[in-house]
Amino acid sequence: MKTVTARARARLGGGLLLLAGALLAGCPRQSPEEIVKSPAETSDTAPRRETTPMEPGVTLRYFGHACFLATDSKSRTVAIDPFDAKVGYEVPSLEAEVCLVTHDHFDHSNVAAVAGSPTVVRTAGETDALGIPVVGVTAPHHAPGKNEERGDIVMYRWTMDGLNLVHVGDLGDSLSPDQVEALGPVDVLMVPVGGHFTVDANQAVQVAQDLRAKFVIPMHYRTEATKPDLPIAPVTDFLKVLPGEWLLTQSEAGSVTIAKAEVGQPDAPTRVIVLGYK
Repeated sequence: MKTVTARARARLGGGLLLLAGALLAGCPRQSPEEIVKSPAETSDTAPRRETTPMEPGVTLRYFGHACFLATDSKSRTVAIDPFDAKVGYEVPSLEAEVCLVTHDHFDHSNVAAVAGSPTVVRTAGETDALGIPVVGVTAPHHAPGKNEERGDIVMYRWTMDGLNLVHVGDLGDSLSPDQVEALGPVDVLMVPVGGHFTVDANQAVQVAQDLRAKFVIPMHYRTEATKPDLPIAPVTDFLKVLPGEWLLTQSEAGSVTIAKAEVGQPDAPTRVIVLGYK
C-alpha cells in the first residue's frame, strides 16, 4: 500500500480548493429577488399597464352639414342626419348603434351610409333606443306661411353619460314655449345657422338663448365643400352676431369631447364650438 505524504496531501488539497473556486466563480449566486423566470415558467410575460377609463362625457364628431356621431364613455354611439353625395361633402363613413333622422330629405336621411345595422328613429315621442332615452319633438321646417311643402321635422333630445344633447334639424322658425319645455334642459345644442332652409344667424342665437344651452355647435352652413348652388350663409355670419359674453372656440379638428364636469357650473358663459368636417 502506498502512503500519501503530508506534502502530497497538501498539494492535493490545494488543487481541490482551486478547482472549487473556479467552479464557483463561473456560477454566480442569485438572490431570490434576482431570479428571472423564463417565458415558459410564467403565465403572463407582457408588462402590466393600468388603463384610466374615460370620464363621463360625450365625443361629438362632425361630418359636415347636419351630420354628427356622438360617442359616450361606454362606447355607445348615436348618429344623426347622415347625408348623400348631393350636398357636396364626402359621404360619411361611420358606424353607430342608433341613427336619428330629423326628416326624409336627401341631405338628412341617408341611413344606408351608417354601418352596424343601427336602430333607426324617425318619429316624435319618447323612445328607448338600446338604453339611450330619446325624445322627439315636432317642429315646422319653414317660417309661417312659407315653404309649407317642406313639411315638418322632428327635433331630438337624447341623453348620454348624463349629458342632454339636442339637434333641431332644419328648424325654420323660433321655438314655442311648449317646444322649449319639451327639449330642455339642454347641455349641448346643434343648431343650423345658414338660413334660407332653416333659421338664420340671429334666430339661431335666439334658439340657443331660449334653450339656455351650455354648449352650442353650429351646423348647416356654407363651406368650401357644399355645392355652389346651395343658398345658405357661411358660419361667419353667425359668429358676427354672438353675444359678447359668449366664449368662442374655432377648431380645425372634426371632433370635440365635452365632459360631464364641464356643464356643472350654472353661471358659466355659453360656449360656441365651430368644428372642422374633414
